[in-house]
Amino acid sequence: MSDYTSSIKSIAAPRHRVYERLSDLNGLASVRDRLPEEAKEKIQIEPIDADSCAFVIPGAGRLVLRVIEREPEGTIKLATEQSPLDLTLWIQLLEPAPNDTRLRLTLRADLNFFVRKMIGSKLEEGVERLADMLAILPY
Repeated sequence: MSDYTSSIKSIAAPRHRVYERLSDLNGLASVRDRLPEEAKEKIQIEPIDADSCAFVIPGAGRLVLRVIEREPEGTIKLATEQSPLDLTLWIQLLEPAPNDTRLRLTLRADLNFFVRKMIGSKLEEGVERLADMLAILPY
């Protein structure tokens, strides 16, 4: 298992509002609108329902993420299904002060040595970019 963790991002909104927005995956369609143009060509986000969504990435295929655990206002845990990769993603939220939510993402991937060497840096970069995108959403 390999873990990839984003830096901590600051969001100027109360934690309950951030949690409500991120725990409903139907809202991920608006994330795509905030992607840079070159990224929009590389990734498609398909909301399925409140608990699952699909990312279509050229060369990697279709990854379906499903919420498998919610800790109210604290953690959202997602895992892949119907995917060539076994991935788990944690969205962690803390509120050290009113209207100051801190977000951190952790991706755990079950990769063999060769795959880890090939895509490990891309996963690290992807986790950081996803955290950046989530931090700039309107809450």
